[in-house]
Amino acid sequence: MDVMPDICLSVKGISKKFSRSPKRAMVYGAYDLARALLGTTDQTSLRPSEFWALKDVTCTLRRGQSLGIVGPNGSGKTTLMRLIAGVLAPTRGVIQVHGRMAPLLALGAGFKPVLSGRQNIVLNLSLLGVSSREIHDRMEAIIDFAEIGQAIDAPLGTYSSGMTARLGFACAVHTHPQILIVDEVLSVGDAKFRIKCRNRINQMRRSGTAMLLVSHSAISIQTLCDECLYLKQGAIEAQGTPDKVLAVYESDIVTTLAADNAARLTDVSQPVPGTSPLKILAVRFTSRNLVDEGAWVAGESGDLVLTMQSVAALENVSVNVIITDLTHRVGEIVQFMTSHRDIGWMHLEPGRPEVRLAFQTVGLRPGTYRVQLSLSQGSMHDIVDAIEDIRLVVRDTGFQPNCLYFQPRDWNLIGGAVSELTVPSRGSELETAEKL
Repeated sequence: MDVMPDICLSVKGISKKFSRSPKRAMVYGAYDLARALLGTTDQTSLRPSEFWALKDVTCTLRRGQSLGIVGPNGSGKTTLMRLIAGVLAPTRGVIQVHGRMAPLLALGAGFKPVLSGRQNIVLNLSLLGVSSREIHDRMEAIIDFAEIGQAIDAPLGTYSSGMTARLGFACAVHTHPQILIVDEVLSVGDAKFRIKCRNRINQMRRSGTAMLLVSHSAISIQTLCDECLYLKQGAIEAQGTPDKVLAVYESDIVTTLAADNAARLTDVSQPVPGTSPLKILAVRFTSRNLVDEGAWVAGESGDLVLTMQSVAALENVSVNVIITDLTHRVGEIVQFMTSHRDIGWMHLEPGRPEVRLAFQTVGLRPGTYRVQLSLSQGSMHDIVDAIEDIRLVVRDTGFQPNCLYFQPRDWNLIGGAVSELTVPSRGSELETAEKL
């Protein structure tokens, strides 16, 4: 059946299997090659140590269209991109490409460190099918876009990783492709260069270039894509408009993280060695308009509920909370809060005291965050108990703050009392952060 003229990419029933054992992979490869020569290759069953990285994936991409692909790590996103780019061959299925493709999978891949930047441009574009005349005509535009300057004639081995990535991006977008394959590379260089990359991609899309975008950023998918594909364990879980697909994806993330958090509280939360009169029993995240726990909604109220077990009356206790970004600026601490600084030292009664940290307005951007909780006691902040890795999902309802700002909040203790607030010095606060 002929492919419609406006379809530049057709993926039909693609499956790909791998072996977890390198030794078996070599044996299976030789065996499959021999059977292929005889025309009897069996591509339907799994042999020992094999698994399906992708299974029966079908999608199309039309000219000027942008298709986003989301999914957790290990879901098959990068494998699908490599199959489409021709880096890997599918086990089953057919991929039809109509037009020149520019895969932005590993910027600078194939560059030679001993060659100059200029020589690598010639080499890279030649491999992408650009003629010598076209390379000559585009050379200065590529150099100008990459912002390499006089270093263009120096060996690539003297470049920083950022310079190499900028040169790779510049080469790819100057091949005048019909299809762009982008795998989390929109963060190349500084803010100014990222803006240039984004505007260049938009310019290409307006001229009819189609784009496949793999990203963990819901904002990128919503703003850059017309349709979205959600891969889960190698298969298509949802497909359609970005809003609908992301809603399914985020719901799955919340369910998975809630189960993971419960496991962490059971298996990981152990008292610090020695006598520990206080222990964290449970952590819950609740939001006014969400039935399921484990998530907040950007721009709405949200609570962090901490249940403890205290074997005796305790004085001068502080609950400490660190929230780290796992989506936008990975690893960056975006909020650090301590109850002793906000409301004073807590005095706990024996039993199961509960602390509810109420956020009148969740100021975090939509995404996934790591929450670290600790219970400390006394002015030296001796750590009594801690949980290092609780996950929190902040959902989006159209309100997407692009900056981080102070979070209004209230602390409430049930099963104890709070002393008069004494604000510690700035140095004391920093010392507490370092201990956590």
